[in-house]
Amino acid sequence: MTNAGNRGVVIVTGAGGHIGRAVCRLLASTEVQFLALDVDPDAERGILALDLRLKDDIARLFRTHPVRAVIHLAGILPSAFQRDPLTGVDVNLMGCVELLRQAVKVRVKRFVFASSMSVYGSRRTPRPVTEEDAAAPDEPYGACKRAVELVGDTLARGLAIEFVALRIARVIGPGIKKTSSPWRSQIFEERSEQDPIQIPFEPGTELSLVHVEDVARMLVTLAEASRLQSSVYNTPAETWEVKSLKEAVEEAKGVRIELGMDSLHGGPGCDGSRFAKEFGFQLQGLREALARRNDD
Repeated sequence: MTNAGNRGVVIVTGAGGHIGRAVCRLLASTEVQFLALDVDPDAERGILALDLRLKDDIARLFRTHPVRAVIHLAGILPSAFQRDPLTGVDVNLMGCVELLRQAVKVRVKRFVFASSMSVYGSRRTPRPVTEEDAAAPDEPYGACKRAVELVGDTLARGLAIEFVALRIARVIGPGIKKTSSPWRSQIFEERSEQDPIQIPFEPGTELSLVHVEDVARMLVTLAEASRLQSSVYNTPAETWEVKSLKEAVEEAKGVRIELGMDSLHGGPGCDGSRFAKEFGFQLQGLREALARRNDD
């Protein structure tokens, strides 16, 4: 791992979330100094409190800590955003803009933004989309992600800060606490109950899937790389037909999977070849992840 600079800490927002915990575990295994922040602090995990709606708290954070990079994961998730879009905008858009404002003010070197494939829209695409395809969000969550990308890219073009967005495909892996799609975690976890795992998609639906540990490696790579060739990357991801996913999980875990009838929201296919090529990145793969024992 190439270090972008040794002065200051890396801030991780949303450190108590699914991806945030994986990022913090990875950083803790290296010599990178980092500061874990979340709206829900956790003293045992060393996570400090930060509410993105409180501008004074954000400003104080940058005044009191020498920060060289930000990995910004904190945000309202899509289902919660739909239920309360005003709070969603306050956190996902306005809170992120304030975080960027303060990072620019103290001359933070790099800002890594956890974006989403939702910037391409929610429908499945005829082919996997690349970063050259037009962003066309069709709901508020994706629109906020895209707005932050545009603000960050504009700041970067003005040389105010190095900004890079990682457009993340559907994340899977153990330990998800807040989700409207529990199957993404359940397929990796040991289960005592006999009830089947419900995957709501019909058998022929194709999903772009990426393991949480792979996402963490990508985010840390972007934070620590000495040089970036682009300001936006799709995550490398595996494409799975839901019927094949069901068979693979049942074989690996000895559990029963029941499928649904939803084919409309499989999401766009994800082409992450730009990131894979630039950083020599290889996914661990779903089958390999299923074969491992996962403890969170």
